[in-house]
Amino acid sequence: MRRNGKFKVGDCLVEQDLDRISRGSEIVTVRPQVMDVLVYLASRGGQTVHADELLENLWPEKVVTSASIYNCITELRHAFLSCDDGQPYIDTVPKRGYRIVAPVTGLDESYELTPEGLKKEKNVDRSASITQVTGRKLYFAIITALVLALVYFAYDEFVIEPAQESDSAPEIVATEVQHSIAVLPFVNMSDDPGNEYFSDGLSEEILNLLAKIPELKVIGRTSSFAFKGKNEDLRIIGQTLGVATLLEGSVRKSGNEIRITAQLNDVSDGSHIWSETYDRTLSDVFAVQDDVAAAIIEALQIHVGTVTTRGRPTENMQAYGLFLKARVAINNADYQSSAAHSLKAVEFDSNFAEAWELLAHSYFNQLYRMDATEAQELTFEAAARALAIDPDLVLARALYESASFESFSMLRQIEALERAVRKQPGNPWALQMLFWDLMINGYLEEGVRLAKRYVEVEPLMLEAHYYLVHVLFAAGRFSEAIAALEVTEQLGDGDANWSYGVMYLVEKRDDVAIAYFEAWLHQHGYSDTSWVRDLVTGARNPATGLAYLDRRIPEIVASMPEDDEFDWQEKLFPWYLYLGFLDRYFETILDLDLTDEAWSYAFIPVAGGTIHRRAGFTAHPKYLEVVEAMGIIDVWEQRGPPDFCEKTGGEWVCE
Repeated sequence: MRRNGKFKVGDCLVEQDLDRISRGSEIVTVRPQVMDVLVYLASRGGQTVHADELLENLWPEKVVTSASIYNCITELRHAFLSCDDGQPYIDTVPKRGYRIVAPVTGLDESYELTPEGLKKEKNVDRSASITQVTGRKLYFAIITALVLALVYFAYDEFVIEPAQESDSAPEIVATEVQHSIAVLPFVNMSDDPGNEYFSDGLSEEILNLLAKIPELKVIGRTSSFAFKGKNEDLRIIGQTLGVATLLEGSVRKSGNEIRITAQLNDVSDGSHIWSETYDRTLSDVFAVQDDVAAAIIEALQIHVGTVTTRGRPTENMQAYGLFLKARVAINNADYQSSAAHSLKAVEFDSNFAEAWELLAHSYFNQLYRMDATEAQELTFEAAARALAIDPDLVLARALYESASFESFSMLRQIEALERAVRKQPGNPWALQMLFWDLMINGYLEEGVRLAKRYVEVEPLMLEAHYYLVHVLFAAGRFSEAIAALEVTEQLGDGDANWSYGVMYLVEKRDDVAIAYFEAWLHQHGYSDTSWVRDLVTGARNPATGLAYLDRRIPEIVASMPEDDEFDWQEKLFPWYLYLGFLDRYFETILDLDLTDEAWSYAFIPVAGGTIHRRAGFTAHPKYLEVVEAMGIIDVWEQRGPPDFCEKTGGEWVCE
């Protein structure tokens, strides 16, 4: 948005086209985004403007957070220091937003505030729509940015105790598992390469069926499918995945006829334990899955009480084929295709509960691509349809609780996710969501156990290892977190140096932190690294450090390539937390929507603060104010205290 003309805020002259603010000979140049914020606030005539409104109207097509707005406000406050007349210019209204409190005169009247945002009166396309930047969009953007590394960490073997069907939380306990298996993607032997979805889908169906056997350790899909199309020695694959046996096979599909071959191999010597070929019709595919699972149980001499069976989720094979296509799409993060295939599947069979469940999951994953309210409604409705047909679908139950508008409860969501993890121990969505719920509610040691379980199930999955590093750090297990991160570096993690720098900065080992940050900058092609030492050194001055950060962070961001500015805003804002300026960090949190809804904006900085709680986040007096507003204390009251808080004399005390 380019502007013309000049106006005054207090005694300061604002030159919109030059992006500068001045008083006499004192001139401060600001970034264009900062000027946009100033013009918008000035146009509102002293009214309070929420950060959401600024985001939605100024940067509708960019994924940015309220921290970006805060950085702009900080830069404006610094610029207005040149006026030096002792009066405030921009005021923060807690939990509501920002407003200009100095008089505004001479604002160019060729601009007007419209429902579409701040528009130039002439040559404005009134029909242009503005894409809303939603809270859930921000949630996913930050969570994606936080996924930094692969870590391989030494740990005990864990399983999730599956036995009882109850509403109580499943306990993650150390248990020896004698049998282990990975299901490699079956090879598509059909003449039509387009049938690969069927071979991939069948592989995953068998994997999921085997994963329900508590006596069998089963590697998750992401790690097993990492070897797709690779002619790797089975012994190397087994050692990499940490299993004793591998199931491989092939699928030939021609019309309604299918031939499925399956072979179970001993990793130690590459020998065949069992193999079978099935010539069936397409409608018999569910029975084949049951036969394969039963044969593996028998071949490995696994003693089970009840043999797990697939059942017949649908009688319509067109619907089932679309379901398999949807599953492949969602695994490839193609959520729109997954939703489209799922919708077609339920058109063919409206009683296909698993297709409704997958549809709900597809909508959930699009919350950052479409209007959040619409996506939440669609997720809730699809999950409700699934549960109406099959109340035992644990993933649908967790999605239902997560998307509930009227009766959302963090505790019920946690309990639903725990049941999902118990029933589907390799389901990455359930593991990830449960992990973040445990983290944000302060159950760090539970989070450590869950992250180790996740790494066991998915030894090659990026997110699983990332979670382990950070929950170890949050739990105060610094040396273990560093050891885990060292392995990520060996595995080629490009952001390990930045992660090292953050952890050492929080530990106040500044020289080590600076060296890692500089190494990261060199690694990613940034020639100027001098600002890192200057920033850390300047911020460590207790008297002037906060003002120094307020000034330098916007300057550093402005010095970066234009396309990288928003990324750097997100990268540097948490330094207020890392360096101990918690009042400023909490000021940002308290400006957000502190409700106990599933997708509050506040989730992001609270999760970040909890991960880096060694900087004093959870011991800060405002921490209890935040978690009470978000409904987290209600969880503590019913589920038990977090790892770093206790209730004394009727009051919660955290450290």
